Parts: sequence; structure tokens; C-alpha cells
Amino acid sequence: MPRKNRYQIGGEEEEYRPSRSQKKRDSAALQAVGEKLAKIAPAKRARLPLSPDLKEGFDEYDRLSGYEAKRRQLQYIGRLMREAQEEGTLQPVLDALAIME
Repeated sequence: MPRKNRYQIGGEEEEYRPSRSQKKRDSAALQAVGEKLAKIAPAKRARLPLSPDLKEGFDEYDRLSGYEAKRRQLQYIGRLMREAQEEGTLQPVLDALAIME
């Protein structure tokens, strides 16, 4: 009997996992939302239900002046947003952002 390939072992019962490309698209979309939030005035951003880590990340972004430093900080904010999405705390922020726009 021939060996089964790795992709055949799980059968059709295996749960859906997003592809690597889909993960990258989702990550880029969250980073774009982070850029929108970074462009909002700090006073307006303070009214959003952000986690303490995200608030601190945006405060640090506002303090930075160099282009490369701001770019790296936006990547960090994107990571924090992915973590918030996994925890389920990002949806209220996205809803509030949609209302503000």
C-alpha cells in the first residue's frame, strides 16, 4: 500500500486554516487601519476604546520624528492590532473608527 502524502492524512475533516497569503493580506489591512488611526488627532484618538498597549504605541508614534522610526512604529502598531484582533478586543475600535469617518 503506498504511503499517503501529508496533505491527504487529515482528510476533509481537517479544520480550515487561512493560507500564508491570506494572513499577509489580513496583516496589511490591519496595518493600514493602524495608519489611519495614527493620522487622527490624539484628542480624537483618546476617545476610542483602545487597549493600553495600543494607546502607548500611538503615543510613541506621535513623539517620533524620523521617517524610518515612524515606519517601524507603525509595524509594531500593526502587530498590536493583530494581537487585539485575536483577543477579540479590536472590533469596538473598528466600529468607532467607522462612525468617526
